[in-house]
Formats: sequence, structure tokens, C-alpha cells
Amino acid sequence: MPTTAETINYNSFLTTTIKNYSKQMVGQYLTRRPGVGLFFDEYRHTDSSGGRTWQGMVDYGQSATAQFFAGSDTFSTQPQEVAQPLRYDWKYLGGSISITKTEQLENSGPVALASLLDTRMKQLNRTYDLVIGNEIFSDGTNFGGKSFVGLAAGISTTPTSGAVGGLDPATWPWWQNNAATSFGSFAANGPNGTTDAWITTWNNCTDGDQKPDFTISAQNVWEYYQRTCNAPVRFVRPGGQGGTSDVTWESLEYMGRPWYWDRQCPSGRAYFIRKDDTHMVVDPRFLFEWTGPLTYPDQLAFTRLCGVRFFMRHQRRMFQAVIDGVTA
Repeated sequence: MPTTAETINYNSFLTTTIKNYSKQMVGQYLTRRPGVGLFFDEYRHTDSSGGRTWQGMVDYGQSATAQFFAGSDTFSTQPQEVAQPLRYDWKYLGGSISITKTEQLENSGPVALASLLDTRMKQLNRTYDLVIGNEIFSDGTNFGGKSFVGLAAGISTTPTSGAVGGLDPATWPWWQNNAATSFGSFAANGPNGTTDAWITTWNNCTDGDQKPDFTISAQNVWEYYQRTCNAPVRFVRPGGQGGTSDVTWESLEYMGRPWYWDRQCPSGRAYFIRKDDTHMVVDPRFLFEWTGPLTYPDQLAFTRLCGVRFFMRHQRRMFQAVIDGVTA
């Protein structure tokens, strides 16, 4: 018996598919790549005030009015400078998925079409993840300067030069991050080494309860540290032989704080990070937002664009550090 061909409203179908996938797309940024997940920090830092530039303040210094006194000693009433303006440009990342009329015909039926769209959405998601992950460790000059200010500038190996957030660290020494460059041998200069320069750099980022929340490094630096944690110990098991031994560690900590590695971090480098002082700020109004269906007069195709508005904010750089030039 002849049957009626199934009719699909592609616009409605694409809208539904994107809606179902959007939550998954947003959530995957919290788990897929260490750097991306750590710095987006579950989207805790948001701002929807608009404008091309985010503006804030960073406090610094001490009050010169504080003093010990006796009797009728006088106090200075001079107003104190307490903060400097801080600004970062909002950045935009976008991409598209498309489906042609011929693909609609060749992938007839909702199951086949959903599979095709799902694959392309996953590809876009994976590419966003890769691009953002790369830019986290960059200096903001990629993509013609349209990228955000990453760690290469925000926690710089040359901390006395290069304006960040509109402030020049050469003018404001308190705006300089800590840096240990040309670090050399991890076995000699790292934890448990003859000269533990690692702990010195960590302590330089610490003041009372102000201390880094985590370490993120290149794969090779993480592996150097893991080796120092794998001191050989011999266990004698009474009775019969057998069983399984595993003397490795899947996760590591340093000074009670987690240590992660990211394959997009430059080789031989590690960062000490405070989450409240270096993180992504997102605009919830444009958090992986999809446009309506777009068509073009010279193509038989449907296209949707997806974008996100965000930037990487660096504050109180003096409590963070980079270690570079680490070898075995």
C-alpha cells in the first residue's frame, strides 16, 4: 500500500534540537578541559551591565594616617589613594552550523537528521573548547587582537612590563605578578630538591589567608612533580603471591591545593592561581546564544550562529605567579 512521505518542518526541528543541546553545551565547559573548566568556574562571575568595556577598581596600598600616638598628638587628615581604575574589553566568540537542502533530502527522517545536527553541534562545541583553551595561555593578541587577555599577559614572565587592565606595572609595582623564569631542573630546584625555589615562589604569593587556590601546569611539569611523590617502598606480603600493585597517583596536590595539568599550557611552565583574582566573566544574556535560522539568496541551506560574550579578568596580580623554563 502506498504511504505518505514524512514531512519535517526543518526550522522547527532545528530549533528544538538546538534547545535540547544548549544546556549540554554550556555544561560541558565545566568538565572537558582543565583550564577552561577552572577559569569559567561554574560561571560564578557574571555581568550584564552592557557596554564595550567592563570597568572596575583594584585597591592597593596602606593608609599613611595610621600611627601610634600619645597625648594630644595630631593625625594626618590627608585623603588617601585607595584604588585605581581597572578595565577590560568584552570579547566575542562565535561559530555556525549549517545544513543544506541536499543534506535534508539525503538524511530523511528525524533520527538521521538529528544525528547529523548533533555531530555538527558537538564539533562546534569541541572547537570552542579548543580555541578558548589555547587563548587561556595566550597574551590576547591572537585573532587580530580580538581575543581576551590570557595568562601569558595577565600572569606574565616579564611582570614589570606590559599594561594589563589599563594599568602599567612599571608605574604601579603592586600590579606586578610573581615570576620565576629560567627555573631549570625540577629535581634540583623543585619540591624536595636541593634548592626548593618552588616553595619560595609559592610563599611569595602568600600573605596570611591570601594564597593560591590551585596550580595548573604543562604536562611535563606535572609529571616531574609526580615522580617526586613516587618514592619506592617495598611491602612484604605474607602467604601466597598475587594481587595488584599501583604505585602511581591520578591526582596531585601541592601545599594542600590541587595541581592540574593542561596540554595547552606551554611546556616547562606552571601557574599559581587564585580563583577570585583570575577568572572568566560572562554575560548571561549572551552565553552560547543561538540566532534564528538564516538563509542566503545564493544557497539552498539553513544556518544558525552561536556566540558567547566574555573576558578574562585579572585582579591582585601580586598574589599569583608563573614559573617558566622547568626541566627534568
